Amino acid sequence: SEIELVRKLVPVTVNRTTISGDAATRAGALYALKKDNWVHLTCHGKQDHGQPYNSHFVVKDEPITLLDIMKKDIPAAEFAFLSACHTAVGDEETPDEVIHLAARLQFLGFKSIIGTL
Repeated sequence: SEIELVRKLVPVTVNRTTISGDAATRAGALYALKKDNWVHLTCHGKQDHGQPYNSHFVVKDEPITLLDIMKKDIPAAEFAFLSACHTAVGDEETPDEVIHLAARLQFLGFKSIIGTL
């Protein structure tokens, strides 16, 4: 599975929390974002071009919005791998501006990000 592959490849020195299934809640994910160096999100992503702060990642109970992440202090944020739909898709009305979920997470403090379409 993707989770097992990540466990094998990520160095043991990286702070990480694995949350999946019923445990993949908004509160659990926000807590992990606050304390861990790397984040690997395997979920659905949704961009809201009209209200960018409402762009979000879908987890078990309720979405994690960019505004939720902005409200957290994430000083350890180093790397994010976004294995979620719509994380690197821009806006058709402004194709020369790269404003998508991956870019927005970089603005929030992550040093390196990989986003998928």
